[in-house]
Amino acid sequence: MELDGIDALFKKLDSMEETIEEDVDEIVKNNTIELTMYAKENGVEAFNKGYATGFTVRSITMERVASMHYKTISQSGHSGYLEYGTRFMEAAPFIFPAYKKVKQQFQADLKRLVE
Repeated sequence: MELDGIDALFKKLDSMEETIEEDVDEIVKNNTIELTMYAKENGVEAFNKGYATGFTVRSITMERVASMHYKTISQSGHSGYLEYGTRFMEAAPFIFPAYKKVKQQFQADLKRLVE
């Protein structure tokens, strides 16, 4: 970035301020899409018992809450039991492993944006 004078600096900072929110929103959206995809893949691998119907995997969705705020959720009422297990069944985590997989990429994307 090459600037000539203080006015050019202020102009550049103003333009960066206007676009930074859009850039961060795009990064958050793309990483949430990946998180949702990985959660579905994990669900297909983890839910391999004889009673698996695919309902939980189909209920994993992504939604936009607000600017720069997206979420991946499972609409099935029993997904928490699958993720963490109960005293009668082992956990079959599918959301948290997806989060761990996407976390580093998300941080790297944000770091690249600010540098």
